[in-house]
Amino acid sequence: MEHEEKNLDVLVENAYRLKFKLVKVTCMVILESKTHVPDFMTRARTLRGVAIVSQDDKVQRKPGDVAYLGLNVKFLPETEEIYANIQNLVEQLKSLPGTINIKVLEYNNRKILKDGKPIIF
Repeated sequence: MEHEEKNLDVLVENAYRLKFKLVKVTCMVILESKTHVPDFMTRARTLRGVAIVSQDDKVQRKPGDVAYLGLNVKFLPETEEIYANIQNLVEQLKSLPGTINIKVLEYNNRKILKDGKPIIF
């Protein structure tokens, strides 16, 4: 009987635990030049699974062209597959107003490359 209670306790505890730990993605977001960065970041914080969004450095703006925003995003992945998690996050970020492209630089502090080059979405 005691063994069954321990198994039940473990089962209940597992029901409340996260399946995966938060992951950190570092990326360079290329925005339309008139995009208001604080609003962009607020919108990014409301995306599904996103826990933290922070700016990596100052925004680099090219007059009349584009703005480059270094971004760190911590989010809760839906799967163990790295590429699927990146794609899920990037699709959500690209849906935000003003986003042109996203270059993924790191996943959990590890450089992410495809065919030797950074992944650009």
